[in-house]
Amino acid sequence: MPSSRENRRRSIAHRAEYAAERRKGIRYRLNATVKFRWSGPEDGNYQGEGVTRDMSVSGAFVFTATCPPPNSVIQVEAYFPLSNDGSKALMKADMMVLRVEHDIAGNKRSGFSAVSKGFSLHTSSERASRVVADLIHQSETSVGEKE
Repeated sequence: MPSSRENRRRSIAHRAEYAAERRKGIRYRLNATVKFRWSGPEDGNYQGEGVTRDMSVSGAFVFTATCPPPNSVIQVEAYFPLSNDGSKALMKADMMVLRVEHDIAGNKRSGFSAVSKGFSLHTSSERASRVVADLIHQSETSVGEKE
């Protein structure tokens, strides 16, 4: 029979295997305000707010006190300030919640990870549209250089 020390080692090794990176896109550290909603049992409608920890073109991790259940489809709106003049971009997407985490890093924060097949981007001004177009171009250029 293995000792408790051997069991701990196996458990830690298993956790490391489970935590393997499965993301396909580059994640960017980004604190954007997020609002989300979903339908629940018995036609209940729920909503929450949070802040992104990181995002990619196909996923995000959101810190929030109101976590939707895993495998639920949520409607997400993320707001990005583009400059000090009040220009904003709004990203909208239908996303699926992959996992929910509670007590993240032992500091009683909760959050969830969600993925999407795509999103729509809306801007508040012509200037904001140019800023977003420049950011997308820079991102595509830097990805092309890495390949």
